[in-house]
Amino acid sequence: MKTIAVSNGDIQLSNGKIQFVQGGDKLVQDLTRWLEEPLATGWTTPGFGSLLFSMIGTAQNGGTINRVNSEIYRVLQLYQGQQIINLKQAQNSAQLSLWNKNEIIKRIISVNTTLQNNSVVSEVQLETLNNNPINITIAIDNNGVNIQNG
Repeated sequence: MKTIAVSNGDIQLSNGKIQFVQGGDKLVQDLTRWLEEPLATGWTTPGFGSLLFSMIGTAQNGGTINRVNSEIYRVLQLYQGQQIINLKQAQNSAQLSLWNKNEIIKRIISVNTTLQNNSVVSEVQLETLNNNPINITIAIDNNGVNIQNG
């Protein structure tokens, strides 16, 4: 299912036309929104977002890795659960063909977090329903929470 392309909070245009993303790029864009958004900032979506932002500037120790891993897994599992609900609704309304198998999480392969100087970096590996790997890097530092594809 394609969605509007967004970069740094701005809708992407090309020659005055709105750009769209789908497949693995849509999955990465969605996960970026879920992981970078502070939990409960939207009054209409109090369960949306993550607690990763609250880990900026905190003391880093062995517990930091566990907290970051747990939060990333929590958000990924919530996203995956929401995908299942959306897919069931699409199936019931004969709109399943709008979905792309590369934007559906089949499984979470791993979340590996390391402490690096003043930052925490997590490497996340996912597998889509089309058996394609998706790798994202999550950096938590003084600049906030930043997600990179690949």
